[in-house]
Amino acid sequence: MILVVYAHPGTEGFNSRILDRVTNTLKSKQREYEVLDLYESGYDPVLKQEELYTAGNKKVSPRNSEFQNRIEQASGMIFIYPIWWGGMPAILKGFIDRVFTPGFAFKYRKDKFISSIPDKYLTDKKVACFVTSGGPAFFYALLLNPIKIINKYFIFGFFGAKSKTFQLYSAKKLEDFDAGKIDKKVEKGMKWFLK
Repeated sequence: MILVVYAHPGTEGFNSRILDRVTNTLKSKQREYEVLDLYESGYDPVLKQEELYTAGNKKVSPRNSEFQNRIEQASGMIFIYPIWWGGMPAILKGFIDRVFTPGFAFKYRKDKFISSIPDKYLTDKKVACFVTSGGPAFFYALLLNPIKIINKYFIFGFFGAKSKTFQLYSAKKLEDFDAGKIDKKVEKGMKWFLK
């Protein structure tokens, strides 16, 4: 099973088109999948005091525990979201904070030379991120594309998943955009993800 995490409040536009293309590809390849629409489901992204592991707290809500079970059962994950103010939507950031917890996704070891390097618990997972941004490609190239670096090393790589980010640039108005570019980006990403 593949878990598709969708983090956009709109039902039309770039992200919904990407979601349609991703799910159509999975259907055509006869791959079992589940879509988790964070906005539609009313996911609460706010980290609670009792969940703050840096303060020694370890509570995981029943809902987040259920998401952890789904992730454990999944062979891989696909994330679809826009870039707002240089990062992912708050609802997705909160999902990552509350679900990919120590003891589930990773564990810090006290006996390591550098204790902040974790044991990675989700090394059997593959993650594809499809992200849209209004800025042009050259702007992100000048900044060494921090979205791709953060995803690969600081989020998904932190718990051991093999990941790749496929970014759609200059995504401002769908009606003014070459739809073929969207389809090619999804095709490229899904080819990598499914191999």
